[in-house]
Amino acid sequence: MLKTKHFQPRGGTLFLLLSLAVAVHTLAKVPSVLPRPDAAPPSNGKVKVYILAGQSNMVGFGYLKGSRPVYPSIFLSADPKVRVGRMPVGPSALLRHGVYQTAGKDSPVGARAAIYRGAYNAATDYGAVKPEMETTVPLGSVDARLPSIEGPHTVVATAFIDVPMSGMHEIHAGFGESTHAVVSLEGREVYRREVGKDAVITPVALEEGRRYEVTITYLRGGSAAFWLKHIDLKGQGDLATLNQQGKYTWFADDEGKWTVRNDVTYWETRISKDEGGSGGPLTTTSNGRFMGPEVPFGYVMGTYHDEPVLLIESSMGNRALSFDFRPPSSGKNEEERANEYCGLEYDLMVKGVRGALQNIGRIVPGYKGQGFDIAGFVWFQGHKDKNVPKEVYEKHLANLIKDLRKEFKTPEMPAVVATVGFGGKEMDPGHLMTWEAQMAVGDAEQYPEFAGNVASVDTRGFWRSRGESPTNTGYHYNHNAETYILTGDALGRAMVELQGGKAEKLTVEERRTRHPDVETIFSDAVTGNFNKRGPHHGPDYYRAMGRALEPIIMEEMIPGFVEAAFAPNSRGSLKGIVSGRKPARIPVDIRSDLDVLMEYYDIAGIRDYEWKPFGPKMHSADWSYYSFDPPEKQDPEKSDRFREITFPEGMEEWFVPVFDPVKAGWKVGQAPFGRMGDKLDRRRPSCNGTHCGCSEIPATLWEKEVLLMRQTFEVPKVREGHAYRLILGGAGCDRSGEGFAIYVNGRLVTTVAKGFFRYSGIRGAYLYDDILPEFKGGKVTIAVINFLRYTHFRNKTTYFGPHPDYYGKPVPPNGHVSMWMEEAKLSPAILNAARKSEQAGAKTSR
Repeated sequence: MLKTKHFQPRGGTLFLLLSLAVAVHTLAKVPSVLPRPDAAPPSNGKVKVYILAGQSNMVGFGYLKGSRPVYPSIFLSADPKVRVGRMPVGPSALLRHGVYQTAGKDSPVGARAAIYRGAYNAATDYGAVKPEMETTVPLGSVDARLPSIEGPHTVVATAFIDVPMSGMHEIHAGFGESTHAVVSLEGREVYRREVGKDAVITPVALEEGRRYEVTITYLRGGSAAFWLKHIDLKGQGDLATLNQQGKYTWFADDEGKWTVRNDVTYWETRISKDEGGSGGPLTTTSNGRFMGPEVPFGYVMGTYHDEPVLLIESSMGNRALSFDFRPPSSGKNEEERANEYCGLEYDLMVKGVRGALQNIGRIVPGYKGQGFDIAGFVWFQGHKDKNVPKEVYEKHLANLIKDLRKEFKTPEMPAVVATVGFGGKEMDPGHLMTWEAQMAVGDAEQYPEFAGNVASVDTRGFWRSRGESPTNTGYHYNHNAETYILTGDALGRAMVELQGGKAEKLTVEERRTRHPDVETIFSDAVTGNFNKRGPHHGPDYYRAMGRALEPIIMEEMIPGFVEAAFAPNSRGSLKGIVSGRKPARIPVDIRSDLDVLMEYYDIAGIRDYEWKPFGPKMHSADWSYYSFDPPEKQDPEKSDRFREITFPEGMEEWFVPVFDPVKAGWKVGQAPFGRMGDKLDRRRPSCNGTHCGCSEIPATLWEKEVLLMRQTFEVPKVREGHAYRLILGGAGCDRSGEGFAIYVNGRLVTTVAKGFFRYSGIRGAYLYDDILPEFKGGKVTIAVINFLRYTHFRNKTTYFGPHPDYYGKPVPPNGHVSMWMEEAKLSPAILNAARKSEQAGAKTSR
């Protein structure tokens, strides 16, 4: 119940006061807005013990603070070809903004333009001069041209703009020559770029729903492009941000410090590194840097009870009720009985609770031997049981509640169950089965024996999209603290009701309806609650916009990207590729900043700087090869197979130019080399790597674990102002490839110890100054060592890939390899940045 001050009654008033206390207990409420905890100690009554269990989301992954914005910036364009969504390159989003001729609601789009005779003069008040001509212009359309007349002239455009989302914005005018302009908003200068100078931009606060008058005075003619950049975006969904918004203020004091409940003890028994568990007074950091349902649940129960409260948790990530938490009464078949992990989490939970209760005197502060009551059970789990049939999960959950009641001799122990909530009302069917089962046990009509003592909490309404959360880790509810708060709070209030108490519903302020375009870019469909990278549409979707994005990409994104890549503290790859300095560490995936920059140019319609084949057709050439099983065996269940091995006699220097493969008994075969199982077969029906090709039928069988291949080619001389790389094909898909090494003229270019286990990528090596001199025109010997793959996931030998012949079976020995060389011309933006970086470095070293 709500805390009351304790005092000592006198004489005949004792009976009356006790009666009043009973009445207060019956009527007491847990208010919608909880009070902040105070330092008052709890009563000396029996400790109220609650058992908490589930998967990692019961442990909790809600951010306490430090969430970053979904988008670092949002670009806005009035070009009619623009499509709302994520930008095709980079981490930003794209919105439309309005441009109107007047402030009226029914105003036509575009701007009014006046043309004045004579070149731009800063001293001229163009508003007081009669124009030579007046017209309109589709301001914002990149393909449209500013109006003009014969001879020197100045164009002044006037329009009204609006934005779909309030915040700080930069205003940008023109493209190319027309970026030389002066922009005023409501009479205040916000943009100026004079000829021969960089633009000076003053960010301005713009409010959604309001139209602002802008005046653009052009120093040069050209494109009518006009666009905005929304900046200074904030992270969302962490507890500190929610507190700043006036929500859930009982978790922090006025100074922003986390509050502590001295009347509630949290004790963790499963993941703690301390024998017997660890914990202390409940606070938001009880589980470290994240919070889970245990915190809001404990705050509700601490508010309700006068007595001390002890929360004993036994939760573990990646655990299924149908297997790991299998209750005893659900039974096991012979195979399950032989598996020590089946039901292990149930046993560990019981052991952990018993251990904590045996040591309650040292766990609960101020414990004076008054005893305890096991007051309830709390369950939040389900991700691991995706696709488990409803009736199966439901049986196990009902048995779990019954078995725990029997275990602790509490036949009416209240139990509250939080359902899965992944995706909210748009839940995946595999999770929906679990949700239905979890809701069923709280339905008195389906389970009359649970009426009044089991409650289910539907958490689907607590789901928060990636667009309003710290991350896009959907299986951890996007790390949104509000989801965990609402879940734990609802569990607590449901528990209070089961115990005969009164709990007001926590009222949550309804989220404000945003502009439809804003809702789109922050939706799960665009941000991708389970998607880790990339735009939400393919390149053709963005190419259909034509030149609409060209000013944003060429004037803002590419200069910003290049500047960051060549910054003194940059850890990116572009600086090394351009300078020729080989980095100390070579990544498994050699996709680089240069590849990203090429995507920028590609979307802008510029193809001059993309990778192109260089030299002979190595990919389908004849290679000398030799395949063998080394004496140094490695268990097929172990990934990362590149290792020190003994080569066949006489092949110790198989990679040097003078080695004679014919005398060594090598064969000649056409690339690609490969196998899937014991036959000449492609690794996948379709390839998801950009530089892979493993869906191609190999030309030559890769016979044994190790494949050595070499060939001498006539290669043209490399050129200044270009970048070069060797691509190892056939191993760029998700969960493909193994370790390899590449040699050029006997010199080691790169060694990679493993293949890809998550996501696709590019395999091979950039050519830096240590190797580039070998390519001076003429013969070049290239040699490669490869290892077959025997696993699908890391160190797992069951195949779950797309090849239909092997799904669910042991991973067959597989591999696919080819090689080719690529060249890319470096853009002037890159070369200029590199030159400036070198000059700055030279000054610093003096």
